[in-house]
Amino acid sequence: MTVIEKYKTYRKFGRELNHKIIDSCLDHEVFMRSARLLGIVHRDALVFDSKDETSILMDFALNEYRVNNMNTIEIYHEKIGGQNEIERDILNALLSSYTSLFKITSISEPENTLLLNDILNKKDNIMLTDIALSKTAIPGFLLFIRLVQLKDFNTTSGVSFVFPGNLENYLLMRYKKLSKKVKSDSDSIKRFISFFRLNKTDGIKVRYE
Repeated sequence: MTVIEKYKTYRKFGRELNHKIIDSCLDHEVFMRSARLLGIVHRDALVFDSKDETSILMDFALNEYRVNNMNTIEIYHEKIGGQNEIERDILNALLSSYTSLFKITSISEPENTLLLNDILNKKDNIMLTDIALSKTAIPGFLLFIRLVQLKDFNTTSGVSFVFPGNLENYLLMRYKKLSKKVKSDSDSIKRFISFFRLNKTDGIKVRYE
């Protein structure tokens, strides 16, 4: 199996696993508190600016919001666990995943890969496999993603905030200011919410897989 075939297989299993986790372990209160933190609740009703925000909310609720120091992915991993090798690989990768702002240094559309530099953590030459982004993104663009590192390739959790490359210094400055206003002790939550808000004002529209 080639890397791209494995990528497609893992993406398919990953989407199915997401539904299993949501159905079995995502608490309604966690879901609503996540929505409130993101600012998409008005008078106890969810108000989305676009249909893509449902994917963003789910990513945040599953990976960021914690109860008793455990997020929903960790609860599912402990309570149910992966039903096969691929699910176990995905769960383990999600448990060690992280968000950051990356700069695209090059793209190989035939291989469906992007070479990234992690700006916030100062790490270079990270290879990302992503069919949609490899066809639509441009070298120099900035990506805020959750990096999911599997054995044979790196991918995203499915959510991407894309920004023009010339906004790097502006985004870093605004991120520092916005993060101070987020009511959370978690740096990861502050980071996600800050770039979610920046995506609304300065992001480039992208299509989620």
